[in-house]
Amino acid sequence: MTSQGPLTAFLLSSTPNALKRATTHPFLASAGRGTLPKSQLSQWLSQDRLYAQSYIRFIGLLLSKIRLPTQNPTSPGPHIPTPEHNAITVLIDALVNIRTELAFFEKTANDYDLDLTAISAEEGGCTLTSCGLGSDITTSAGISTSGSGSCPGTAGGKGQGPLLGNGDRAGDACLTSTNESNSASGHGLCLSQGECQMPSGGEVCTPGAQFNESGRGVEPAAVGGDGGKVGVQGDGERCGTIFFCASRTTRAYIDMFMSAGSSGVSVLEGLAVLWATEVCYLRSWRFAAGCMGEDGERDYRKDADGGALREKFIDNWASVEFEEFVDRIGDVVDEMAGQIKGAEELEIMRGRCLEWWRQIVWLEENFWPNVEGGILSDQL
Repeated sequence: MTSQGPLTAFLLSSTPNALKRATTHPFLASAGRGTLPKSQLSQWLSQDRLYAQSYIRFIGLLLSKIRLPTQNPTSPGPHIPTPEHNAITVLIDALVNIRTELAFFEKTANDYDLDLTAISAEEGGCTLTSCGLGSDITTSAGISTSGSGSCPGTAGGKGQGPLLGNGDRAGDACLTSTNESNSASGHGLCLSQGECQMPSGGEVCTPGAQFNESGRGVEPAAVGGDGGKVGVQGDGERCGTIFFCASRTTRAYIDMFMSAGSSGVSVLEGLAVLWATEVCYLRSWRFAAGCMGEDGERDYRKDADGGALREKFIDNWASVEFEEFVDRIGDVVDEMAGQIKGAEELEIMRGRCLEWWRQIVWLEENFWPNVEGGILSDQL
């Protein structure tokens, strides 16, 4: 491993094939061509919003670790910003940007009727809404916590859980039952991921509803008792409550952020993680932007998503302004890496940053949902 050249250039060149897969995914091609269904865009956008929320805490952790060097206020000459000063500036800008981004998510979702609590079939265990006949997405009747401590099951305190249509709760006849005596052994999905941290005693957690092909409620895997049963309305209508939370990949991304912001990780490594996530995002949406002219369509209202991607999102995420921000983070990373004295120390740091980079590229590739139509054509 050579120690020559900027750290960012070294990382970009270290995994060319993996980086290409992560930033030229079929999901992005479909987004650029206007063929991505509104349901699938909602599912991805709901997870990207959770990612953005965790990003705020990550930036806060990095800011808390930076120590500005002391300076004599009476010293002659203009103040020259140190790498630490530049790092603080770019991190504060990152916070301002993500606040704007979250508001942009909300407004665009509202304008184009996108669901920011949509759950994918892979995560939710079925492909229907909380009550209805075969929809592409599953919306939540409530929102659970997110992150590594989240439980993807249905959470509710004693006496709070929705019941089946037996008259016990008016208006809730078409929702999943909550088994108040359910123990940790009944947490099918969350226990399989080793993640249920719901408090014992007053709170109850049971997995969301599972459905078979005939539309009749079935016992969820590894669920004891009657937890997770599903009501069946007339004409085979299938009903169940599935709670919105972070997907497996999103939880892995959040955990990675928390690890990179922990006390045992250097500020330089944390900034390299920040830059890596942003440069992958920029390259991904630049690729999507390059696919926009392939169909010759200019009336984006005819797109499968109603035009949200090609009218709003792609231009924002592939913009020159975003590129300039990513470049500024990269400059700070290279500037801080340039402070390291000694070839051996620099090689060690590059090796650490390379491990973070590989993890991020893998997460970026897996963050994109699968789309209809398989892999990209050879020319991509």
